[in-house]
Amino acid sequence: MKQSLLMVVVCALLGCAERGAPLDTAQLGKQLYTDHCLNCHGERGDGRGPLAPYLQPRPRDLTTGVLKYRTTHGPIPSDIDLLQTLKMGIPGTSMPGWNMLTLNEWKALLSHIKRLSPRFQEGTPGPRIDIPPYVASSKALVAEGGSLFHSAGCVACHGVAGDGRGIAAPQLKDLWGDTVIPRDLTHGPLKWGNREADIYRTLLAGIPGTPMPGYEQTLTKSQLWALVHYIKSIQQPVPKAYDPSNPQRHLIPAGFVKGDLPIDGADARWTTVKAVPVFLHQLQAVSQGPEWLSVKALHNGREILFAVQWADDRADRSGPVPDAVGLQFPLQRTLTGPAALPFVGMGSGERPVQIWQWSARGVQEFIARGVGQLEPILRKESVVIADGTYTEGQWQVLLRRSLAAPTATDAELPREGYLSFALWDGDQARARENISFSEWMIYSLASE
Repeated sequence: MKQSLLMVVVCALLGCAERGAPLDTAQLGKQLYTDHCLNCHGERGDGRGPLAPYLQPRPRDLTTGVLKYRTTHGPIPSDIDLLQTLKMGIPGTSMPGWNMLTLNEWKALLSHIKRLSPRFQEGTPGPRIDIPPYVASSKALVAEGGSLFHSAGCVACHGVAGDGRGIAAPQLKDLWGDTVIPRDLTHGPLKWGNREADIYRTLLAGIPGTPMPGYEQTLTKSQLWALVHYIKSIQQPVPKAYDPSNPQRHLIPAGFVKGDLPIDGADARWTTVKAVPVFLHQLQAVSQGPEWLSVKALHNGREILFAVQWADDRADRSGPVPDAVGLQFPLQRTLTGPAALPFVGMGSGERPVQIWQWSARGVQEFIARGVGQLEPILRKESVVIADGTYTEGQWQVLLRRSLAAPTATDAELPREGYLSFALWDGDQARARENISFSEWMIYSLASE
């Protein structure tokens, strides 16, 4: 790596100045879009990329200039809104966040996306949506919000329990004729922010292009705050260590231990490192698959060990697609920065990835050059040592490998490197619906 990955994260947060000669903005923006956005949104931005048929909801047609999430009145989002979506992603969809580019790269990518639609170039964002002073929650407000949730018609789409399974949900379509999957409000983070002010804004303005209406003209400020607090009351808490606005959410510190690495998750040495919550996106929002995992990491200077844990109602050890976890690493030996990472969806022909996958059937290793383009790595014995246990609704899988590449075709694991995660949930009826995946993360080895 040419610079510390931790510094890359800090620079993304603080907006560090660029180094070196300036790049051609148009060429840089097009290259970033081609490498990381085209597979879903298509070459022209019309939402018809090669992966689009496998995704639900479908990727946004950027050529229309209509985006669902914005902080301004009117149809035109601000540059900040566009960047917010790019950096944070959209929970409950396959749109991942990516908060590790440099300032120059963000400007270039934003410029290219705005060129995809005349509305972005010709239109002007309206005034910012005003959020009134915060009103603290109370039992009375939560109760009022519960009544409003029914009387205002929220249950028709989001269901009586708020789980997105309302009676009208199967018939919902968006502006483009695609099926709309109401967000399960009992899970967070929600699509356009999980703070009370974010939820207030969504209720006030609605979501353009979807059946989600705005209530600015029909509910008072007090009623909106009541509805906000009711929604928060039915939501399962987001892990305390997860801060979606902080780029350091991507960082997984790997603690140093002397001697052999632990062989089970109960070893006391695991208490020396923190568990990092990792949010997962789903290829198919209808899957109701897992949205969280947690990971810890240790190393001894020779090997690295990851402990991955997630909740699952049932252990599926057999069947067409058993429960499984995968770790993905860039295969190229030298990366100049996050912009040079492979496409998070199993890489590409030019930028392949290596995948370690554990299931009850054992460990498999693959080279991937795109979704579905897997080449099994055939060896007498796997160089990845893994074991999984299922206890009281939780899977825990330990995966260990040498830091040095075992062969010339394996990924090297430097002191600071990139990885991402995927889960396969055997409860799902169809294999393509059961995949949840993370954004690119960064692991960093503690000093010996």
